[in-house]
Formats: sequence, structure tokens, C-alpha cells
Amino acid sequence: MTPQTMRLSDGRRLAWYEFGDRGGVPCLYIAGTPESGLAGGCYHLAADKAGVRWISVDKPGYGRSDPCPRRTLAQWAADVEEFAAHLGLEKYAVAGESGGGPHALAVSHALPASVTLTVLLAAMGPGHEPWVREGMRPTNVMFHYLALYVPAALRVPLAVMRWAMRVPAIAGRMAQGGPAADREAAADPDYQIRHLAVPDAFRAGTRAAAGELQLLARPWEFELGDVTGPVHMWHGSEDVNVPIAVARAMAAALPSCVPHFVPASAHAVGFEQREAVMATIAGQVS
Repeated sequence: MTPQTMRLSDGRRLAWYEFGDRGGVPCLYIAGTPESGLAGGCYHLAADKAGVRWISVDKPGYGRSDPCPRRTLAQWAADVEEFAAHLGLEKYAVAGESGGGPHALAVSHALPASVTLTVLLAAMGPGHEPWVREGMRPTNVMFHYLALYVPAALRVPLAVMRWAMRVPAIAGRMAQGGPAADREAAADPDYQIRHLAVPDAFRAGTRAAAGELQLLARPWEFELGDVTGPVHMWHGSEDVNVPIAVARAMAAALPSCVPHFVPASAHAVGFEQREAVMATIAGQVS
């Protein structure tokens, strides 16, 4: 599957995929870390059924998008502003999953007149806060500490991850190591395109992923309380990538947040709850 591309004002290429209903309610989707826009494909059928135009973007340096050295969340919001203008979108929802969550919040904060709704799916919290790591699985804690204190060392585990994802047998064993709910989601045929999203994110190497981990570990350029637009949040009680306590704290800090805490669900809560997510974006529920 080949994405569409555009040139931003600074000459960088930005790539994206179109899923769902091409004439539906527009929603810009930002995948996790490290995933390319191919991850959005697992939501195609649910988006199409609900009448949502699911626009899944390659973040800088992932997939077919050019890198943006020393990028910030504010820079990402500026990219999205250009991108939305290129598509002719005046109003749109924005959805962020896992590491895409802070990116979605940055867009909502920077472009409140354009963003109609922000959707958070198993979204990460402010990485510099110690409470974000409580209950997190050891591998993710390691990435957080490296990003905060020894960023140059991130290249080693990311290089191992890049290699492992190219070996189907190893990638399969890695997928079987999470909570039962995530293993069940990963086996769903609608989910299969997502298995390509991590290798695709590493298409140009590991530099972009390392930079993004550092970006997410630093203090954001805004406070959660400054995101005043409507937010719907879905989070699984068994999530070990982003523990449920993080979601509860974020929901309490966001002024207009409707939380959906899902018992027995884990990090794939967005996929599991995809029909409810799309119905909310389409305005079928409030």
C-alpha cells in the first residue's frame, strides 16, 4: 500500500493514508511509537461503517515522511495545520494512540478553532513525570529512563527491535508476550495490517524513533489543563504499556474529558472499542 504525499513549506515530505469513508467526518489519526500510518488500517472497516474519513499520518521520519531533526510537539501541530489546509479541512477530529496521544493533544491545544474532538486511545502521559512509569512494564520503563538520561543509548534496543520485527518467528513470539486482551486483538484478521506498521516506521532506520522517545520524555510545551476542547479517552484496565493510573490522572487534569475505562482490556483498547470510537467521532453518540 503506497501513501499519498505532500511537501510542507520547509520542503519536507509528509505522507499519509486514507482509510474509512472518503466522504465521511474527517479525523486525523496519529499512531503509536514506533508505528507508521499503516497502523490506521486496522480501523478501516469500523470507520467506513460509521462514516468517518480516517486519515492516518506518517510522523516525521517514519514510513515515507521525511525526518524533522530536533522536532517538538509544537512543530508537529504546525505540520498538521499545513496538512489540513492542503486537504481543504477547516474542521476535523484528531485521534492519537499510545505515543500518538501527546501529538493529538498538541494539535488540539495549538489549533482549538479547527479541532472538533480529540480522541485518546491508550494514550501516553507526560513522560517526565515519575507517576507515568508506575506499573509500566520493565521494557517501557527502560526506554523512558534511556530517553531521559542516556538518549544516545536508545539506538541499541531500537536496533534490536528493528531487526526482530523483520523475523516473523521472533515478531510472533513478541506479540504473544502481552496481556490476553492484546493477544486476542492481534489475532483478529482486521488487525493484520498493523503488524506491518513497526517495520515500516523503521524504513529509514531508528533515528526518528529515538528522537520521538526523547521528545515524549521531555516536558510538553503545554499543560493538560490548557487543552480546553472536548476529549474522549479510551483506556484498558490491564494496560501495562500505559498503566490505567496514568489515564485516570490525565482524565482528571483535562477540563473537558469523557473517560471510557474498559475492564479486562489492555493496550489494544482502541481496536477493541473501534465501533464505539468511530460512532463518537461521527457524532452518533456524545
